[in-house]
Amino acid sequence: MSWCVLSLRKQNLERRRAILLTVPQIEALKHKDPQLYEALKQIMGGVNAVGVTNKLSLDSAIVDGPDFARVKSSALSGNAVDLSKAGVLAKGSTPCSWNGGMTYASTPSSITWSWTGLQVFRADGTTVAVPDASMSVTGLTAGTTYYFYPYWDEVAQLIGWSGSGVGSPANAQTARANLAAQTQALQSRIPLSQGAMVAATPLSGTGGGSGGGSGNCLRENTKVLTRERGTVEIVSCKVGEHLLGAGCGGVGRRGKESWTRIERIEVMRADVFIRLQFSNREVLEVTPHHVFTLADGSPMRAERLCLADLLCGREGRLLISKIETVAEVGKKVTVSCRPLHEFYAGRNVPTVLTHNYTFSS
Repeated sequence: MSWCVLSLRKQNLERRRAILLTVPQIEALKHKDPQLYEALKQIMGGVNAVGVTNKLSLDSAIVDGPDFARVKSSALSGNAVDLSKAGVLAKGSTPCSWNGGMTYASTPSSITWSWTGLQVFRADGTTVAVPDASMSVTGLTAGTTYYFYPYWDEVAQLIGWSGSGVGSPANAQTARANLAAQTQALQSRIPLSQGAMVAATPLSGTGGGSGGGSGNCLRENTKVLTRERGTVEIVSCKVGEHLLGAGCGGVGRRGKESWTRIERIEVMRADVFIRLQFSNREVLEVTPHHVFTLADGSPMRAERLCLADLLCGREGRLLISKIETVAEVGKKVTVSCRPLHEFYAGRNVPTVLTHNYTFSS
């Protein structure tokens, strides 16, 4: 190769380096002289005056500046960074919440999970309705407990199941699996359960139960104040009865309380509760996703409460003196009320203001 050819290539390389522009420069040019900007695009990406095709484009001819940098188009949806796409480097999961849950029916050799009305509330404020469907696992052992880890797949737009277990399909785990719980929350996945969902095959006949999103649920022995029967356990309440809640006059003021009607109530199995002890010596056991209204009016899930939070009570603000996680099998009660969506509850006396559950259907 002659010295002249090498010299020409070196000059071309130097020219390319000389025309490298930063993103701020490109943006400034676009606004100050749109015609020059369009001409530059044609020169960089088209054919020049002597018929030679340029190999450069504005994508490759710019460099990242101190304030602005390039993002691969494969990582965008509608000019916004999309965490479900491969071009995004994401570590950890994005918080979200869901409502509803799943139920199962079982035989000695199979478990069938079904879901209706599931809705996922994403961290960016959007929601997605999960199509009603079911998933059946066959080839299981009679009289055995199994564990399941469902998630919503943002890419496939359907429900998936973590782990490589047993059965057909192999979605059933024979024991709780930390890896399966962690893979529920991988990038582009939204967990649909608080830990494992538990289901069991009977020795004979049929069985069933529920699992999934913990919802706004109180433990079955929680006391509430009804207009019809006085103080009773919430598990005994019926649709049409009225619970005492805070009226429009404010919280913690005698004479400023109102009754709210039970519109719907469900009792389901649960294996994890949050136990809260308060400054008035009252105790509440709720599911991890149960919502409270803080003294400043903001909502907070039970699993995110801390000792510095102030809650509302019949006599005024309440301090939290102790928070515990209780891992034991019990029953959770889900209540939906109108017109008020809050009512008082407690293990002994209903004095802690707590939120009801808004069903999705």
